[in-house]
Amino acid sequence: MLEIKQITPSEILSNQHRLDEFLKGKLRNLVNKNYWMTEWEQIAQRFQLFKLKDLSNEEILSYEWDKNYIDEVVEQTFLTVSKHLKFDEIKVTILPALPFPWFQNYDQAIWTNGFTNSPGNIIIAIPPQPDLDFLQYLLAHETHHASPENPIYNLTLDTFTLEEWYKMEGTAEFFSLSLYPDKRWWKDSFTEAVEFAYWSECKEFLKTADDKIKGRLCFGNPKKGIPYFAGYSFALNIVSNYVKTNPVSDIRDLFFVEPSKFIESYKSEVK
Repeated sequence: MLEIKQITPSEILSNQHRLDEFLKGKLRNLVNKNYWMTEWEQIAQRFQLFKLKDLSNEEILSYEWDKNYIDEVVEQTFLTVSKHLKFDEIKVTILPALPFPWFQNYDQAIWTNGFTNSPGNIIIAIPPQPDLDFLQYLLAHETHHASPENPIYNLTLDTFTLEEWYKMEGTAEFFSLSLYPDKRWWKDSFTEAVEFAYWSECKEFLKTADDKIKGRLCFGNPKKGIPYFAGYSFALNIVSNYVKTNPVSDIRDLFFVEPSKFIESYKSEVK
């Protein structure tokens, strides 16, 4: 049911001279025309793996982690998640976490980041000594995305609107934070004042599927006053607010709530 594949820094180093060919062999089974990413290069670019071509031996090996420990963490997390979500099979691919602008000034232990490419297909990038709480939280978050019951897989690029994105990320955040401690490095920047300004802007675009608009509102743009990952904080807030007045006994019930219901509940709260 659970398959774990680790693409370690030492393995990458051994293949650095033929990195493109090596990565293609490792990543091509994670993509196809029905997935969110359809080319193996898209995954390599998303996780900055091509940058490894220019790193020294010492720099690459500085990203090495304990494989046995990571296997244990993934297995334990999956057992916990499986008490709440159902899976036929799930594949977790582990990659090295290189620094991104949004978290490179934070402790390396919380550089963990991930992407779910299709039902049951999770890709996680980890630092050499990941914070256990943050790693398990993010694994649970991505596993929620990977549930075959998740309605996001019924959407197309034209129907994956901003409010659908809020539902997808908000329910995943609500689920993962119900299981693991909250160590999100971006949460403190989403103050009440920021949230008020954010809502004033995003409410005009709830029905848009335009990736340029969604990207700015989902992932943030500090130069325009939107903190990094503001969309995730807002998404969690609207789902948490909904559950206060509409309690759920089964986390899967949230899959079947229309995105507009979360928004309507939030509107009634902010009036």
